[in-house]
Order: sequence, then C-alpha cells, then structure tokens
Amino acid sequence: MTRSRLRRRLAYALVLVPLLTACSGKTDTPSSAPTGLVAAWPSDVSTMDPGDTRTDQDKELAMNVYQNLVGYQLDADGDHAVSHGLTSTPAVAASWTFAADTITFTLRPGLKFYPSGNPLTAKDVVWSLQRALKLNGAVELNNSGVFKPEQITAPDDAHVAIRYTDSAGAPVKASDVNLATLRTCWYGIVDSEVARGHATADDPIAKEWLKNNTAGSGPYFVKSRQVGQTINLAAVPGNEINKAAFETVTLRVVSDGNVATLLKGKSVNVALYGLSPRDTSSLKSDAFRVAHAATSSYVYLQLASDTGPFADQRVRQAVAHALPYDSIIKNVWFGQATRADSYVAAAAPGYDPAWKSYGDKAAATALMAQAGNPKIGTKLRYPSEDPTFATEAQLIKEALKPLGIEVTLEPQTSAAMFKLIIGRATSKSPGAPDDGMVLFSLSTYVEDAKTPVKLWSVTGGVVNFARTGIAEVDTLQARHAMAPPSDERIQAYQRIQQLAAQDAGFLPLVLTGRTMVSATGVTGLAFTPEPVILYWALRPTT
Repeated sequence: MTRSRLRRRLAYALVLVPLLTACSGKTDTPSSAPTGLVAAWPSDVSTMDPGDTRTDQDKELAMNVYQNLVGYQLDADGDHAVSHGLTSTPAVAASWTFAADTITFTLRPGLKFYPSGNPLTAKDVVWSLQRALKLNGAVELNNSGVFKPEQITAPDDAHVAIRYTDSAGAPVKASDVNLATLRTCWYGIVDSEVARGHATADDPIAKEWLKNNTAGSGPYFVKSRQVGQTINLAAVPGNEINKAAFETVTLRVVSDGNVATLLKGKSVNVALYGLSPRDTSSLKSDAFRVAHAATSSYVYLQLASDTGPFADQRVRQAVAHALPYDSIIKNVWFGQATRADSYVAAAAPGYDPAWKSYGDKAAATALMAQAGNPKIGTKLRYPSEDPTFATEAQLIKEALKPLGIEVTLEPQTSAAMFKLIIGRATSKSPGAPDDGMVLFSLSTYVEDAKTPVKLWSVTGGVVNFARTGIAEVDTLQARHAMAPPSDERIQAYQRIQQLAAQDAGFLPLVLTGRTMVSATGVTGLAFTPEPVILYWALRPTT
C-alpha cells in the first residue's frame, strides 16, 4: 500500500469516527444538520429480497438493511469516499483464511437480527448464499466460481467455508478476486428462521414473502412502507457494523418530481437518482455538496458485426474514429465524465486503454475509402427515459454523416433495450441487416477484467449485441477467468482488450461515473460500484 493511499484511508477513518462509535439516536447532531435523511427515488423497489435485487432501488435498500460477510474498503477522496480495487473489509465475518480452493470465514460473535433478536449464525449465511444461487444473485456467484449449493457449508455455527471451482467443477485457487464478489448487493445475510417461517412447499426459499418484507441485521430496518410512495427506515439499536448516525431515512418515490427542485426546496436532503449533469452543475453553484466518483459506469455503442454494413471491420473502425467523444463530455456531461478507453476498470488488474487510439477523423475517412465509401443507412436505438441518451444519439448521428452513414434515431424503453440486446446476443438465428447500432449504459460491480469480457466480448456473451466472436478471446477467457492473480493473467486480459478494440464491435464512449448531492448539514457520501447511497455512511456536520 502506498503512503498516500494509507493517508487517505486514515483520513477517512478519522472522519467516520463519530459515525462508527456513536449509538443510533445518541449522536450529538450539529444544529445546522437535519435530524433525519430524506431521499428521492424515481420508482419503488421491485423486490425487497437481497438475493434477487434487480433495480437500483432494490440494491440501495438491500445495502442499507442487510449486512454481508465482507464489505468495501472506502478510501477518502476529499469530503467523500470511494471504493477501489478488490480489497474487502470485515463485516459479518470478522476474519477469513485462504487455503487452496477454499475461503473459510470466522463470523463476528454476538450478532443478532432485528427485530427478531435471533442470533446470526453460520446457518443463516449458508441459507442466504445458497438461496441467492436460485435467484438473480446466481450470476456473480457463478462468475466467482460458485455453481452448486454444496460449495457453501458451515463446519459449525461460527464458521462458513466456500469452495471455488470452474464451470466444469475443477477446483480453482481461491483469492481476493473470488472474495470481492461477496461485497456486492445480492449477498446480504437473511434471518433464515424468520424467512423459513413464511416458506411453503411451492416456495421453499420464501421468495414471495421476502419480496415485500425484510429480515436483516441492519444498519437500518424497514419501519413502515406505503407501496409506491414511501419507505421509512430506522436505525437498528445497538448495531455493531456500520453504525448509522442518522436515526431515520425516508425514501420518497417521486416519479414525476424534479429532484433538483426538491433539494433546493429542502424536501430532500440527499440525492443520487434523477439528477442530470446540468442539475448537478447548478446545485454545486448553490452551495450543495456535489461529489463525483469515476465508478465503473459506462455509456457505450455496439454495432451489429455479423451482418449488414458493419460486418466490414474497416467501417466499424471508421465509426470508432469518428465518434464525438469530446463533444459528448462537454455538451452532455458538462465535463463530469471522462473518455472511456476500455470496458475494464482502471483499478482492475489487467486493465489496458486499448480503445484510446480511436478518435482520428482523418483515419475514419481513410478507412471508409478503403471500404469503398459505401452509402449506409442504419438505425441507432437508445433508452428513452434519460434525456442524456437522446443528446448523445443526436451527436453521434451528426458525427457519422460526413462518412456517408445516415442514422435513424429510434428511442426505446430501457426494458425494450434490454430485451433487444439480450435477445440478439443469445439468439441462434441469423441477424438482420438493419440491426444497426445500440447506445446503452452498464455498470460492473467487481473490478476484475473477466466480468466485462464475459458480458461483451466472449462468443455468446449475454449482452454481446455485436455478436463478436474471436477465438483467441474465448480461449484466453476460458483459461484465465478463474485463475488467481498473476502476471500471466494480467497479460492475457490486456491482450483480450487489444483484440476487442481492434474488432470495434463494442465501443466505449464515456466513463460517466456517478454523482451524489447532499444538502448543508449532511456529509460522508460514499461510492461503491453499485449505484446506491450508503445512508449509514452519512453523518451530520455544520
């Protein structure tokens, strides 16, 4: 660890002292600070079940009312904090050891669920993680090397052992890469005794009950809820992990409200969702705390590469050179985004800025000439709910016109976009010549190169709309995805990114990161890969 990074961690630890040592409801609150937190949500949760979270609101609730085996290391960055890399910190697990293919966790003694008062034991951890394998949480567990329930066991009430394999069942050496997955939003520990009390023969994992109820250990619990309107959280008394400084959190569903206006009117005092780059620029000038972090959130373009005009690699590369990267950063994101030169996080081992070479307009013209200067008409589909996509799409349309590429813009709902991208990526039928281009965004939650490669570059990847198929990429991914960190693994993923960039079916545009805003009296904003606010990290200030 570098001295500068150690100083940042120590600094953040010091500013969190009031938060981590005070009991809920006992904190001395500065007179200018609010007594409770109020946040705005664009929509209600789709589920309260941590193992099945899907929307951003689902994830935010899970990460505030459930606690994981391990947590994120938060490094100070000014008056906020950001998680970087694969470092995990103790949470429900007080410690852990690595031995060959297994990580063994020693649980923190004396933990209890609230409000049941049931002790949190290894059986709860095993039940929670095993049920996540049957839900949306299976994706990241599989990515980390957990495929079967029997890989998760409890030698006794105080210990949990997780054994890692590849998809064929062969053991793989356990490392921090495997461990880091357990920090994410799907793996909060559920009170198995309470949940099992609501299980049925048709629903043995109590999915239906946990969809609308919680059974966690804190830092907060759901005190009340008006479906579609509000969720009221209260701090868990005596909670030992991530103690909350604010006693209450009110989550208001304001699907048709302007969040910036609500902040200025003091109806809301902390916000993440529903703020445009223009909003955050305005709020910063109005003396709100505006914090930005370069989390792994990307806007990207994919081109249908197996058929139609973009089957010619020279045309794809010409598009990559012609894209208006700087204009998007300036005119859409007001300088709050940066050029994306890879789909792998810069903090991840094996990161390579392979797409950085694109952006040469003269090269774009030359490549189109080599391709015979074809006249191309194509579609560009993008999400309709977020106005930033519409502006980006218009800028792309204008940038490609000088190349002889006429773009028809087709906004779609986000749900339709997911269906379109996943449908084309996983379909066995031939693509259509007019499948064209898609403009979308995605975040990765574990800063390891294997995840974006699996999503976007491996043949048959679930969101590989381009249908990229590069034999060397597939071979390198199969060989190194579950391998422990090494120079060979780093070099393999650098090579994969170079091949993907040359292919140009996937084109990262901008790294948008994430911006949060808090009102006077609230500080401690903390960024994890998930697009959520950690309310327990917030603290009152003058």
